[in-house]
Amino acid sequence: MEFVQKISQQLVDPGDQTGSSKDYVVLGESYPAITGHQDKEVSSGFLNGFFSRPESQNPQFLSDVHSRLHFTYRTKFVPIPRVSDGPSPLSFHFLIRENPLTTIENAIYNPDCFNTDIGWGCMIRTGQSLLGNALQIANLGRDFRVNQGKDQEEYKIIDWFADTPQAHFSIHNFVSQGLKLSNKKPGEWFGPAATSRSIQCLVEQFPDCGIDKCLISVSSGDVFEDEVREIFAQKPQSRILLLLGVKLGVNAVNEYYWDDVKKTLGSKFSVGIAGGRPSSSLYFMGFQGNELIYFDPHTPQPSLQTSANFYDTCHALNFGKLLLSDLDPSMLIGILISGEEAWLQWKEEVKDSKIFNVSQKSLCELDIECDEDIESVDSPPPNDRCSPMDGDYVDIKAVVQHTGAYTGERDEDYQDVHCKKQQIMVMGDRSFSYNSCDFEVEKILVEQETVGVANPNESL
Repeated sequence: MEFVQKISQQLVDPGDQTGSSKDYVVLGESYPAITGHQDKEVSSGFLNGFFSRPESQNPQFLSDVHSRLHFTYRTKFVPIPRVSDGPSPLSFHFLIRENPLTTIENAIYNPDCFNTDIGWGCMIRTGQSLLGNALQIANLGRDFRVNQGKDQEEYKIIDWFADTPQAHFSIHNFVSQGLKLSNKKPGEWFGPAATSRSIQCLVEQFPDCGIDKCLISVSSGDVFEDEVREIFAQKPQSRILLLLGVKLGVNAVNEYYWDDVKKTLGSKFSVGIAGGRPSSSLYFMGFQGNELIYFDPHTPQPSLQTSANFYDTCHALNFGKLLLSDLDPSMLIGILISGEEAWLQWKEEVKDSKIFNVSQKSLCELDIECDEDIESVDSPPPNDRCSPMDGDYVDIKAVVQHTGAYTGERDEDYQDVHCKKQQIMVMGDRSFSYNSCDFEVEKILVEQETVGVANPNESL
């Protein structure tokens, strides 16, 4: 039913029509909309690829979008072995998400291996897009454009994301670190926390990539100044990638945060947001009015070795738009700080932010760890994580197979929560010894006045 409702919304009201004359904003750069009649079209909304609508498009805006890196599902890449207690490549979910003949062929030649990330790799791909654009800006500058003399330099960056175990930031290495750091098995969907942990580790293992340090927060927008100052004390011009996993509401982003989400994408320090709809990640790089501009990783492409054709597939002109009201509240925000002066500027920029919070010191000296990813409330329960996400999808233009629509039910008890930041302490599992670090202090989003939630096992 919800799938039909989404179709109706796109047919009757395809986006924010009032925003069509507003400026485009892409990672801190603003472009005026061009009024007039043009033939170019852009996909929009839930049915990306089914319907298109005419848009007034600024050529400079299009050049900027086309120059951003975009990583998608791939097929027939170097096999990733499954683990014994992980999902099977021959599961029913994979058969309906990819061409069954291809799946069977892969199973014959590479039994117990994954040759595609269709159905489970979208968050990894949007994480790659976020990291790739951070590396592009760090090494080539924000003014980089394709076909303007620096393509060979960009090719070196794209090579780091090839679908082979030897490539520093390949899906193979994301999966390897995900298993080690977050217990995410091959074939399981990553959330923002698992993605940020993998990126942090892979950046640390490749000190010559152009980013000196990656700092992460898996469950809040907190940044600790003592950690940043320690980095700049060693190298004042360090490039620091901040990855902040936040949840800005319950079923959707609370309207309280809308302006700050747009301010984040409009900042010159932004390298994008990996987020999207429940269980289906998108890479957001800008906005127009109340519509966010994104790249969709759900279009499968053949896995190609490094070649001119491969490099071309990592750029796109086809982008989508999503209303802020439809955005899932769980997301991974990327901020690139290049030097001590840039840090001071960003601190001033976010001093009144409802999302970010710069603290002088870490809340405690304990090794704080968040065991649970801050995935969407519509993610499957832990005992069901061996299957791909039921709400995921594949662009059927590329793979002529039907896909499952999102069927999760919304929890009506949480529809009208108005959130803000409030500091609390969360205690860990009492079944563990308190000699280990099993608790954490974090900022979470709560009702403006705390409201008790009924426990079904207790009578109030």
